[in-house]
Amino acid sequence: MENSRKNEDRVTQINKVIENYFKTHTDTDWIPAKDIMQDLIQAGVFTKDQKKGLPLRKFLRALDKENVLDTIPSVHAQRTETNIYWYLVREGATFTPNEAITAVSKKEKSKEKRENSDEFYIIDLCDQLLGEKASRKHTFSNLLGDMHKRGKTRTKLPVAAFYEDANVAIEFIEKGNKTEEHLEKLDVMTVSGITRSEQIEKYNKRRRDVLKKKNINLIEIDYALFECDDKMNLSRDKDKDIMHLKKLLKQYLK
Repeated sequence: MENSRKNEDRVTQINKVIENYFKTHTDTDWIPAKDIMQDLIQAGVFTKDQKKGLPLRKFLRALDKENVLDTIPSVHAQRTETNIYWYLVREGATFTPNEAITAVSKKEKSKEKRENSDEFYIIDLCDQLLGEKASRKHTFSNLLGDMHKRGKTRTKLPVAAFYEDANVAIEFIEKGNKTEEHLEKLDVMTVSGITRSEQIEKYNKRRRDVLKKKNINLIEIDYALFECDDKMNLSRDKDKDIMHLKKLLKQYLK
């Protein structure tokens, strides 16, 4: 009962702060909810800000879960598959997505980019040919990188794909279309005392050696085998690409 009363008081305070905000910002119809955090702190609703509006987001999520989000009429929840983005809209105004900066999380962007990559495209074709869905970015317990800076932990080195039934691992040879920024990163020294470029070669060799000891077949796919555009991205002629892959995988095809 006490918590319920506290929440009601906080809702009342938040509504007053929002009302005052739009009274003093007459040319603004909507804002990301995080933009009002400092006003809420000054009003004593929250004691401090964290992660650009986290206290307010947590409170709004709690109201949403209890189906009482409408107690703060100005709140607009922009929902995606993995997240909710909160906005505050002036009374009588309309929030429309095409007027807003589309809010897509870094995780969603990363996932979309990964799933549209040439690597995923090729692995999808391999799945089709081998009749098995690969374990992507698969790791093995004894395939590890060098020691981290503190000398206590090591990162597992993944392979692009692993087909357990076919006993085949797939790794890709890096494309040659490197930007100047990427090339500069290759020259950066690692904690192992070698450049990033040297470390990549070292890890490639380690991957081959460990998989050989485990009697796992490794196929390294060079994008240059496929038809590419001038930026070294695959043209994605599916019939031709499957033909090349059949040659690479011929001894593992059912």
